[in-house]
Amino acid sequence: MNQYNDCYYCGGTVKETNSSREIWWKETLYILEKVPIGVCLQCGEKVLKPEVAKEIDLILKEKNKPHKIIEVPVYEYERAVA
Repeated sequence: MNQYNDCYYCGGTVKETNSSREIWWKETLYILEKVPIGVCLQCGEKVLKPEVAKEIDLILKEKNKPHKIIEVPVYEYERAVA
């Protein structure tokens, strides 16, 4: 039995997988790894269960020591002049 309903957008089958999730919270970027996310096999739409979203909120609010810290280069997009 599938834990998810069919995709809201296209009606495709949604299967759970563990994936990384990037979240901006209070002007800081956080990356959570191994998050259980439902992904539509047809269109790729991603779905978070409400209990997973609540757990993510708790993780960010508790501000425990992160598993690891990475540096991310930031570039400003500049349109090429034709």
